[in-house]
Amino acid sequence: MCLTLAGFVQQPKSVNHAVDAFIGQQMKALSIPGLAVAVIKNGKRVKVSAYGTANLEWNCPVTIHTNFQIASCTKLLTSTLVLKAIHAGKLRLEDPIGKYLDSIPTSWQPLRVQHLLSHTSGLREFRGETYASTATVVRALKDSTLEYEPVTRQHYAQADFMLAGHILEKIYGKPFPQILREGVLLPLHMTDRAYDMERRVGSIMRTDLIPQKATTYYDWEKQLRAYKFIYPQYSYTAGGYFSSIDDLANWAIGLDQNVLFPASFANPLLYTRGSVGGKPSAFSAAGWGLPEEETSITYAGHSGGPGLGDVWRFPEEGYTVVVVTNDGELLPGLARAIAAFYVPGLARTTALKKFER
Repeated sequence: MCLTLAGFVQQPKSVNHAVDAFIGQQMKALSIPGLAVAVIKNGKRVKVSAYGTANLEWNCPVTIHTNFQIASCTKLLTSTLVLKAIHAGKLRLEDPIGKYLDSIPTSWQPLRVQHLLSHTSGLREFRGETYASTATVVRALKDSTLEYEPVTRQHYAQADFMLAGHILEKIYGKPFPQILREGVLLPLHMTDRAYDMERRVGSIMRTDLIPQKATTYYDWEKQLRAYKFIYPQYSYTAGGYFSSIDDLANWAIGLDQNVLFPASFANPLLYTRGSVGGKPSAFSAAGWGLPEEETSITYAGHSGGPGLGDVWRFPEEGYTVVVVTNDGELLPGLARAIAAFYVPGLARTTALKKFER
């Protein structure tokens, strides 16, 4: 099933039809229950489409307002908020984190905000109580040793964005979900969105209700099973956000239209590749993932889950491609594959893959 939003920018129908056929082939070959796709060009919708089933138990179709768990693609929203704070003069990437935190350990003295976003801090992951408070997690990180000397290596760590979010809470004096809602979501007309605010109450888990929430699935013994990632609230800057494809299309449009900050300010922080320990960095200064392939085309974005969310932005060509799915075993790659239908000169990618969770 494919549901498509009207009002697109002019685009050859053959391209969108080819993408529909490609997606149908991949969903069948990989047994993907449901997904949604957005292609934005220079602030205009080229394609916003929904495919398949959001909830197999109720046989509910995916719509453009279905909210998918986007996992680590949440970091794109956190990064957007950080860039807005920097542009407003509330924060600098060069700031020592000790400017915002009390009594940091000596080993943290060299740490700067940019080291958290680019995953070069050396912070270790928190391994304690799942539903610990943010303050408890920060204390535990302070008491642990660094994995490596800052900036000498790069290790993707959720703790980096967790601590960056704690700094934002210090700056704004509000919980992170409220800061994100007021600073990014509402200005960009992202109205479907939500965290489910999961919390343990005695022997049960309690969550807020999310309209049109997709169920996430994986294959176990040749049968699809429903599952849910556990996202304690201290980790919400790194993952746990539910979003519709319509909202993520509005996010891309808002960036294209410079609603929160000008592209001339943001693009050098989003797309420039530096080096870490003598090797090319895997992340930009603002925390966006950079492509592993060798290409003359500039692009950056993020994935999450690992393939629940998949986002790439191509600043020179003006395209953004977003894919959200409820297949918990899909590896990233679908957004990049779809981008090749639209971005001139972008090579077609190899076959998409899944893994056994």
